[in-house]
Amino acid sequence: MLAIVAAIPIILTIILTVGVNMPAKKVLPIAWLSISLIGLFYWQMDLLHVVAYTVTGFLGSIDTLLIIFGAILLMNMLNEAGAMHRIESMFNGISEDARIQMIIVGYALSAFIEGAAGFGTPPAICAPLLIGLGFPPMAAATACLILDSPPVSFGAAGTPTNSAAEILKDTLPTIGVTDLEAWKLDLSWASAVGLAAGTFFVIMVVLALVTRQYSEEKSFFKHSLPVLPFALFTSIVFDVFYLIVARFIGSELVSICAGAVTIFATLAAAKAGFLVPKETWRFPGTERKASESTESDDKPTMSLLKAWTPYLLIALWLVLTRIPEIGLKGIITSFVFSMNNIMGVEGAGFAMKYFNNPGLFPFVLVVLISIPFYGLSATQVKGIVKKSYNQLYGATIALLFGFAMVYIYRYSNANPLGWDSMLVSMAKGMADLAGANYVFVAPFIGTIGAFMFGSNTVSNIMFTPLQFETATILNIPQVFIVALQNQGGAIGNIVCINNIVAVCATTGIIGAEGKLIKAASLPWVIWYIVLMAAMLAAVAFGII
Repeated sequence: MLAIVAAIPIILTIILTVGVNMPAKKVLPIAWLSISLIGLFYWQMDLLHVVAYTVTGFLGSIDTLLIIFGAILLMNMLNEAGAMHRIESMFNGISEDARIQMIIVGYALSAFIEGAAGFGTPPAICAPLLIGLGFPPMAAATACLILDSPPVSFGAAGTPTNSAAEILKDTLPTIGVTDLEAWKLDLSWASAVGLAAGTFFVIMVVLALVTRQYSEEKSFFKHSLPVLPFALFTSIVFDVFYLIVARFIGSELVSICAGAVTIFATLAAAKAGFLVPKETWRFPGTERKASESTESDDKPTMSLLKAWTPYLLIALWLVLTRIPEIGLKGIITSFVFSMNNIMGVEGAGFAMKYFNNPGLFPFVLVVLISIPFYGLSATQVKGIVKKSYNQLYGATIALLFGFAMVYIYRYSNANPLGWDSMLVSMAKGMADLAGANYVFVAPFIGTIGAFMFGSNTVSNIMFTPLQFETATILNIPQVFIVALQNQGGAIGNIVCINNIVAVCATTGIIGAEGKLIKAASLPWVIWYIVLMAAMLAAVAFGII
């Protein structure tokens, strides 16, 4: 019963966004109100705690809002400076085919950025880049949201996987594990096996969805099957390096290395015409883009290096500051602004590592450097900032109340009845219902965590202990179940309401959140089926 009541705000969110197609900026305040009432009158939380966790949630949204604002500001600056037009011409020079561009930018580049930064950064960068290449905003948002799933468990230099292991460091000795690093390497390998198996499928599913939506034939296969060889080549290159690094090096470099190699491999293959479809496919209305761009008055005059300089600076900053071995990560994460015991409530706290927020550093920093670099005037800068602010407004309301709802879910264990939090109650309810079939529920719990928190990392922190204890009780290998939790959080990112709000904001389609959730639902189901089949086969054949 507790699990059912706790699920009401989530069910309400899905009904209003998907069923009624209400924008998230209206849905999430309603969902927050529903969970506040449940907390007050069913969980019997006191008003002070509900208000304190609401305020804490508002503050917790600042990190994500800064990332979105930084990404929007960067893209508007690049458009104003003419750099995006030059980048567009480069990709058209490599391949005019929108399907190939989708794989290179939406998958390979996203994977590298995920590995370096994580936390919603890849769609914020890559979706606007695809729009600059002629993609409709909805197509760019769909592609980048769904394609950024295989790298997620190893995003931000392996943070989700490492956090799952770290949260268990005091528990592992109870089952005889004394070498945390060795167990972490086993977890990296087990997590990578299932996600690698889905790489090819997720690329093909996205190609099928997008080409069907934007072609006259409305066929899943007519325009996606010709790209199958190139998609297979991409997934093989990515998976080989992904699995090798996960097995022998560790989680920190998995997505960074696999993404970087895949970028160069796919660029070279596309330039050489290797496995590229003979017939070029572009979105309706952009078919003559390449020929038109050859006219003398439309030729980009900016050098390619100058156009790419902001992105190169961003990539350099992210790599230097996210890989622990370089030594800068510890320095930038040491600068923290924090507030403890908000409104006198113990545990209600806020902390922001401002130098580690990619929205501020490097996005805003690079924009400030680029203003004189591109010779932008004060009037142009004012217009860029104003446009970026207007684009952010709708997402701000949604994220404020989305985070507030999450914090009440998480901390509703502050009640006089001695009940678990609503979040843990839902997880336990599913575990009790599943029993011997718990392996099929484990990734779903990870997805719920990602759906609520917008983060594979936070999902792991919240639910890994529960998954571990359940595996122990049911006599299932713990590393297997924790890997399923990790993978569930990764594929859950594609249906996460906060991520969807963020990508809608950066692509300028605020209000289309319900449509995007619908578009991501089928890929999530396919992901789940492929993931479970791969993991069960891996166990059966002794691979993990």
